Amino acid sequence: MWEKFKTIGPGMLVAGAFVGTGTITTSIVAGTENGYTFLWASVTAAIVISIILQEMTARLSMSTGKPLAVLVKERLGIWASIIVILAIVGGNSVYSVGNLSGVNIALGGLFEGIPASVWIIGVTFIYWSLLMIGKYNILEKIITILVALMGILFLINMFYVQPDYVEVVKGLIIPTLEIDKITLVIALIGTTVVPYNFYLHSTAVLERGWHKNAKTNLGMMRFDTIVPIFIGGIITMSIGVVAGTVLYPLHLSNGLVIEGSNEMAMTIEPLLGKNAYALFSLGLFAAAISSMPMAALSAAYVFTQSFGLNPDMKGNAFRLVFSFVAWVPVFFAVGIENPIWTIILAQSINGMLLPITAILVLYLINKKDTSGSLRNNLVSNILGYVAVGFTIILGLINIISTFQ
Repeated sequence: MWEKFKTIGPGMLVAGAFVGTGTITTSIVAGTENGYTFLWASVTAAIVISIILQEMTARLSMSTGKPLAVLVKERLGIWASIIVILAIVGGNSVYSVGNLSGVNIALGGLFEGIPASVWIIGVTFIYWSLLMIGKYNILEKIITILVALMGILFLINMFYVQPDYVEVVKGLIIPTLEIDKITLVIALIGTTVVPYNFYLHSTAVLERGWHKNAKTNLGMMRFDTIVPIFIGGIITMSIGVVAGTVLYPLHLSNGLVIEGSNEMAMTIEPLLGKNAYALFSLGLFAAAISSMPMAALSAAYVFTQSFGLNPDMKGNAFRLVFSFVAWVPVFFAVGIENPIWTIILAQSINGMLLPITAILVLYLINKKDTSGSLRNNLVSNILGYVAVGFTIILGLINIISTFQ
């Protein structure tokens, strides 16, 4: 068992990508305004859907020895690739607007009086420069440690605040849905089941070489997929439970609304006291900046792989795309007046775009000439169709409710 843990890699990349600003903010807002009511969406549904679809994506790449973006181009044609590129580049740009809003919330509160544009442009320039020179790994290790520590902090805090565990379990297993909360519910799922993670995961699995002996490595891939995503789900749950325990009563009694890091930091105040605000802001900043490079890089991988271009980080096309996804969001983020709602909306848009890639994965994994003996069985198909159908239905409800 310990040997399996030592080989975990691609799955940790997936979990690390979704435990970011979006997850922290949406989970805290959901817990503050609704208690434990939407834990079924943020934890149960999101984690199950993520595991089902990420496993299919990894299995698809293992069976073919090719990344997902290449398979879409080869099997479905250039127009399918163009749709994917537009969805990923557009979705990742929106996602980055949300992350930049997180930077604004975190640093703007710590250093009052300094314009948001300074932080947004400064942070973007730093991570973009490190990507350009290929040295982002230096910063990534520090950020990963900070995000992990914040996750552990919330996990400890969940037990410290002593929630009503019976109500927590009810929130996890009993789905409830109100039409006026549909955007929040989609955001809770979209922040975990991130569309660009499918493309990152497929590339990471190939880099591990698991496709060279696919059937033998199938068990390792599944372990690698399930365990990190499950751990990410536990962290997400702890954030929602703490918010539901600490802030929901204040919402009911005093009308507390999450407007920035001041309110969000109250979730860890029982454990850290007066140090809560500074430490929360630091953690939120780390979570924000950890996700932005992944969004930029994944868009560049999808673009270059789809058109048969050089997927190297120093390639001109690769740099052009990740620079686009890095800098275009800056122009939108600097003028945002409600960063909390922007973060939630960004996650919701990604949730709306999720079915595009999910449908393609489900189609390709069922083609015998593509997946061979690793194609879906009956159980996998039932789980896959339910997962995809669920996201489509939520998206349709959201669209219909918008025009009513």
